[in-house]
Amino acid sequence: MIALPRDGNFGRHTNSQCGARAAALIATLALCFVATNAMAVTKKHREQTSQPTAPAANTGAVSAPAPSVDPGKTPAAPADSVKPAATWTAAEIADARARCSVILQRVHAMAVPHEPIREGACGAPAPVELISIGKNPEVALSPPAIVRCDLIEPLVTWFEKDVQPLARKHLKSEIVRIETMSSYSCRNAYGRKGTKLSEHGLANALDIGGFITASAKMAEVLDDWGKPEREVLAEAAARKQAAEDAAKKTAEAGVAGNPAQGPLPSALPSSGAGAAVAGLARTTIIDGLPNGQVVAANAPIGDASRLGGPAVKSELTSFGGRALDNPDPKMRAFLHDAHQAACRIFGTTLGPEANAAHRNHFHIDMAERKFAKICD
Repeated sequence: MIALPRDGNFGRHTNSQCGARAAALIATLALCFVATNAMAVTKKHREQTSQPTAPAANTGAVSAPAPSVDPGKTPAAPADSVKPAATWTAAEIADARARCSVILQRVHAMAVPHEPIREGACGAPAPVELISIGKNPEVALSPPAIVRCDLIEPLVTWFEKDVQPLARKHLKSEIVRIETMSSYSCRNAYGRKGTKLSEHGLANALDIGGFITASAKMAEVLDDWGKPEREVLAEAAARKQAAEDAAKKTAEAGVAGNPAQGPLPSALPSSGAGAAVAGLARTTIIDGLPNGQVVAANAPIGDASRLGGPAVKSELTSFGGRALDNPDPKMRAFLHDAHQAACRIFGTTLGPEANAAHRNHFHIDMAERKFAKICD
């Protein structure tokens, strides 16, 4: 049983308490709403900041593929990167010029500095334009040659110790001019497989077509060397084959006209000079050329102004009406002796006996050889 207040204020007291409680409840609900809203905002903010944001530069990277790179082209280097390999460094140029200066001070030679050359793998950091070599007489190079100074010193040695004494011996005069055919040229070596670079591409080689004396005599490799051994062998083999073919045709014609008659004997014996020639073989600098293979005597060689020279014809005559098959013995002796002397000095010495491409000139270079120098 609940006791009621005596003063009759029950109603007023109850209403006052309910109002207070309602206000407190409303305040509590408001605080809960504010707290809940704040937590939701905080959670959303955390979710947004926890996810990585892609940089603007990569926007659309999936839909727009990166541009393709041509494998045959080298990508451009940054502006602040080191110098590309296509140029010589200042140190390389300075060292090469210093070395060249030392060489030119100890030999008789006149040369003009040439700007550095770099064409891919070709070139030289300090090439020179060689005008002349020797002294009393001074020997001019016509035209001047673009070479390294490392080639000048052996060239001067060859001329002063061998070529000039040989000229005085065989030609009764001294050489005053060298007919040059090629010096610096960015290309591969003749007859080499793959991509082996020629010494011409390093300004380390010189091609000589002939020599002119003070008495106006001209010793030309094409005219005065004489017929190379390979051409002699090729012509002998061709004559033997032609004789055998003629004998075979004669025998076949005789049997057809008189069936009772057997085949005629061969016009040439199977042994002797012909058989000996057929079995001979000589060395060659061309990779992959089998021993015993001969080159046709009249095979085209190329233009005379380029490496290779003109096609050789037995009836061709040149300076002084001399025939290629019958050169002046003194001229021939001079060229053969000069070639042999070069073999003792240069890393490579090639002439008409090497191959058809060197039929009209001497090739000399200072290539480093591990075992033995090349002389042909």
